[in-house]
Amino acid sequence: MRTPLRRQRGISLIELMVGITLGLLLLAALSTLYASTSQSRVQLGNSATQIENGRYALDVINQEVGLAGYLGGLNLRGTSAISTPDVCSVATNALGFSNSPATVPVAIYGYAAGSNPATCLPNLSSNSEILVVRRVSTTAATLATMAAGQAYLQDSFCTTDAAPFVFSSTATDFTLNDKTCGNKAELRQASVRAFYIATCDLCNGSDNGVLTLKVAELSGGAMQIKSIAQGIQDVHFAYGVDVDGNGSPDCYVADPGVDNNAVCNNVGGYNWTTSATNNWNNVTAVRVNVLASTLKPSSGWADNRTYDLGRGGNVKSGPFNDGYKRHVYAEVARAVNVAGPRE
Repeated sequence: MRTPLRRQRGISLIELMVGITLGLLLLAALSTLYASTSQSRVQLGNSATQIENGRYALDVINQEVGLAGYLGGLNLRGTSAISTPDVCSVATNALGFSNSPATVPVAIYGYAAGSNPATCLPNLSSNSEILVVRRVSTTAATLATMAAGQAYLQDSFCTTDAAPFVFSSTATDFTLNDKTCGNKAELRQASVRAFYIATCDLCNGSDNGVLTLKVAELSGGAMQIKSIAQGIQDVHFAYGVDVDGNGSPDCYVADPGVDNNAVCNNVGGYNWTTSATNNWNNVTAVRVNVLASTLKPSSGWADNRTYDLGRGGNVKSGPFNDGYKRHVYAEVARAVNVAGPRE
């Protein structure tokens, strides 16, 4: 008996339309999930960059302040007069060292926004404060390894030497001896570093408006500029002044060079008006406040907040009324080479 053949049938139009609709719904859901994930990844990257830049800026400044005032193996700062060279001084005889009488430059010095044109700091933001740190290199050099055009400090460790130190860029000037009085004492390269905010990073026209923390470093008789971190929109330095000579800051002020008796009178007997240079010489710590911004705006975000960087009163940064996210990072940097000998 012959088995009857079954007729083959395809899907109906209704079934096809239902299948296509379900597929489109699934694709729409996956697209939404992908877009959301991509956006979250972008925002996470923005935030990570902001955090990295803010903390890195603090770390670089903290390390340099920690080395401020280092002048080799002798405590020249405790036995010499103090000078305050201009931030743009680069000539060897203008860096604050002298033997007539013995004089060394102040370890830390600062300028309020707009108080110094600082032509050696290109693209300086008009709202930027300037922090200047002076010291010598922690790596010793010899007459054979001197760099041309660079100034060096040579400390005397021999009681028969005629001067406590020599500061020069000429090799034949270094005649001081070590403690054996038979060998030449080591040399240490002069270091001047000025931190400031520039209005751009590469400054080639493509990144104008990208505020960047930079450092100008004395090298070869000129200030060489290096970028530290992008997106640093504001920075404030408060200087911790040791008024009782024990190494610890007794109060923090924006400008040690003026009479701060009204805000720093917790230790009696200190005369703020005696010498502005002496006030700067008593700075043993720096409180650093950095306002870091994301480098790209965030969708749906409006920054209408203000940020307190410790300037006191109602002086705050912002509101910016844009789509960039911001955060304030703060740290206290201790000038060990200034504070340590006082303790």
